[in-house]
Amino acid sequence: MDRRRFIRLATAVPVGLAGGLGPGCARDGSLAPGAGPPSPSPGNGEGVVVPKVNGGINVAPLRHLDPLDPDPAILPDLVALQLRTVYELGFDGLRTAAPFGDRNNFFAAIPYVRAARALGIDAVVVLADFAGLSLARALYDDRRRPAVLRLYERVFGAPPAPVRPGLGGLGRGGVGRVAFQILNEPAHFLGVPPEAYVRDLLTPCFVALKYDDPDIIVVAAAEVGNVDGPPRIRAMIEAGLEYVSDRVAYHIYSRAVLPLLASHVKSLVWVTESGAAGTGLHLGWVRDTFAEIFDRIPDVSRIFYYDLFDGERGVYRLLDIEPDGPKFRAVVESTALYAFLADRVRAKAAGQPLLRFDSLIPDIRAYFPTAEDAKAHDEAFEA
Repeated sequence: MDRRRFIRLATAVPVGLAGGLGPGCARDGSLAPGAGPPSPSPGNGEGVVVPKVNGGINVAPLRHLDPLDPDPAILPDLVALQLRTVYELGFDGLRTAAPFGDRNNFFAAIPYVRAARALGIDAVVVLADFAGLSLARALYDDRRRPAVLRLYERVFGAPPAPVRPGLGGLGRGGVGRVAFQILNEPAHFLGVPPEAYVRDLLTPCFVALKYDDPDIIVVAAAEVGNVDGPPRIRAMIEAGLEYVSDRVAYHIYSRAVLPLLASHVKSLVWVTESGAAGTGLHLGWVRDTFAEIFDRIPDVSRIFYYDLFDGERGVYRLLDIEPDGPKFRAVVESTALYAFLADRVRAKAAGQPLLRFDSLIPDIRAYFPTAEDAKAHDEAFEA
């Protein structure tokens, strides 16, 4: 048994996730892109859960389409639209930020994580603020850190009830697992040197989280996905990152970084961001470059595409979101990649009817933040 297969079996990661683009698609892209999403079963009838064949994806925790809208309300249809797409396209992981210093957007992340896990999809919660140093300072502070980490454990760590049996998730009861990624590109965004990040931030967080709940997956921060990133990652590894994380994380936005990244580490690698800037490049990047990443870095077990939706047209996003009366509608922008992902779901389903998202989660508000969540956040922020 080779080292890569052994690590995956020992950490309960399906070997199929490691096989390049996995079941349902040849490495040469021999499944021609088709038209439209997979066909779900009608109504609430019998069917199977959409097969999870397309790795992970980054999802912005939207409350409103305007990220600067001060209204703290979370629009249910906006949340359901994004999660419906994640489910119907067969993603097995969702990565989203829960910014401690931004109360409204911290709450906005909650239904994404809870509902995804209830569907059997792993959720990576990035402990990082969109702006400012509130969270980094709190995690550095020995007195504040325990309360902050307990907040994330309480709000995001408790497993939800599965929406039905047979979800295929790797957590208890078939639900998705939760992973906490400790900051995002710390040298780039915060000016924290690699050695200081490992010593003063990652290590104490890892010890505290694993002490409280050994099932929580702790993911180290990645650094930038260009040629500036690998030296910082190497410095983190030399400072002991492999011993104080469950997953080593890379960001890859350039093929030039592949030979510069460590091909073997002491645990699995998650590429928590990867994509190509320009809609016309998306399909080739996922079909060909993702396969190259798996081939050249054998410890990679999951790649998270960047991203489902953001405000920049024609760069990374898979789709646009537009108002549609009081609700919203998705407009597929990256049509070739969308069709490619949908075809892989169809191929794996092999003609079986697929359960609709709305039959599994008829009301997304069941996963919304509660008064107890708000109280826990405010107490941790004031601690």
